[in-house]
Amino acid sequence: MTSAPARVAHRLIPQSGPGRVLAASNLVFTLGSGMYLTAGVLYFTEVAHLPAGQVGLGLMVAGLISLALGIMVGHLADRHGARGVYASALLIQAAATAGFVVADDFWSFVAVVSAATGAKAAGVAARSPLIRQHGGDRPQQFRAYLRAVTNVGVSVGALLAGSAVQAGTATAYDLMVWATAALTAASAVFLAFLPPISPSAPRPGRAGSPCTTGPTCCSPCSTASWRSSSRS
Repeated sequence: MTSAPARVAHRLIPQSGPGRVLAASNLVFTLGSGMYLTAGVLYFTEVAHLPAGQVGLGLMVAGLISLALGIMVGHLADRHGARGVYASALLIQAAATAGFVVADDFWSFVAVVSAATGAKAAGVAARSPLIRQHGGDRPQQFRAYLRAVTNVGVSVGALLAGSAVQAGTATAYDLMVWATAALTAASAVFLAFLPPISPSAPRPGRAGSPCTTGPTCCSPCSTASWRSSSRS
């Protein structure tokens, strides 16, 4: 007879297959996100020794870039396949995050943080078709599950970042950055176990119309504001 905890786990954890792979990738990714969200700004002010005003300005520029990239990459995912575009965005974000350790002036900081933030927004836009495809017969429940996984990952990542903050040394902060980059890259590796999604065929329509790449082409508009959705 199945125990009560096993029955609960069976209901909460997706069955083996693409859904579980996507959830595992999301968990690994959000561990790194939790570390960056907790101590990223401190890294630039305490280790890179950038003034707080410059850090705020650089993050604002990065946020504007991310909004534009979220929309453009959504179209790219529809045309060329979401899995490859999402994996590429994760790898670019990982490389840009690793570049934090060499950002020692304002312009290098703007370059790496814009690349990392833009890639993250692009990844969110490219991931949406994967969620729709692999969410099973109850995609809304799967989205809720991924949000719960995100909360767990960010919380654990925040605890890990707290160790670096408590140590307060440049070495501890650098290790946190490298760990964040490694986790982001590792989350892309999981995507190799997902079946590819065929690109959407273009639909007839007015040239230049914002929706000429299939029924899901406008979805990035709802995902570009990734900051307000717990970076889901």
